Amino acid sequence: MSTDETPEIPRTPDGPPPPPAPGTAVLRRRPWLAALLSLVATGLGQVYNGQWRKGLLFFFTEFGLGVVLYLSMGTFAGVVAAGAVLAAINLAAPVEAYLSARRLGAISPGRWNRGWVYVLAVAVSLASGAALQAGMGATLYEAYKAPSASMLPTLQVGDHFMAEVLSPADPVRRGDVVTFLEAESGKRFVKRVVGLPGETVSIEAQRVSVDGRPLDEPYAAHDKAGQDLPGRDRMDPVALGPDEYFCMGDNREHSYDSRWLGPVARGRMLARALYVYLPGPSADRWSRLGASLR
Repeated sequence: MSTDETPEIPRTPDGPPPPPAPGTAVLRRRPWLAALLSLVATGLGQVYNGQWRKGLLFFFTEFGLGVVLYLSMGTFAGVVAAGAVLAAINLAAPVEAYLSARRLGAISPGRWNRGWVYVLAVAVSLASGAALQAGMGATLYEAYKAPSASMLPTLQVGDHFMAEVLSPADPVRRGDVVTFLEAESGKRFVKRVVGLPGETVSIEAQRVSVDGRPLDEPYAAHDKAGQDLPGRDRMDPVALGPDEYFCMGDNREHSYDSRWLGPVARGRMLARALYVYLPGPSADRWSRLGASLR
């Protein structure tokens, strides 16, 4: 029968621990602490339990799933699926660490059971997350929040939406909802592309035409039909340069866009909107969860 001073040393999933040398300390593992450590850094609770191989397995599994999560952000279904698996791993690690600590009872501390190892593990966990965000998050996708009603009904005020970062070689098509930097203020805008390089855009009686042909715009919303405000409801033809785009908000009477800002240079475009991942407060809020913005 074991006591607090000389507990029995059981076998572990990583193999049976070597018998303690004379005078070697034998320490009990606290289940709550093992779980907490794996919450702080995935796999650290397993290292605390003397199961460093299992700890590394949890760590690299989480990192790999983090990569998969970033690669899956192109679709709402993909990010939900990858996020669910990643959350399951982050939950499984502390649960397994807790149960293992209860089963082990006590271990003879090895070279991995050192304070500096635990601190290093936390630092590596934080650094790997930051590196993943810098290396993939900032170059593949960006999250935005709709600040105004200028894109109603496509984007409601407060909608959080995911957008793919545009590289210089990525094509921009008519109908794309894009974010861009305004030339003078440097503010970020989100608008829809209606005119492409080399085209001529004009507006007559609130109807947009490109090269003299009216556009079919099922997304456009008007709440001041019949008005004829110069610049807003009618506009003289604007010829776009070889690297210029004409961008407008869907809420046509309530959008500050290329009608006043002028054409948007391709170099100022940042990202293309993909889907709403967290709808803003509205009557139909949750019915718009995952709504496509393509």
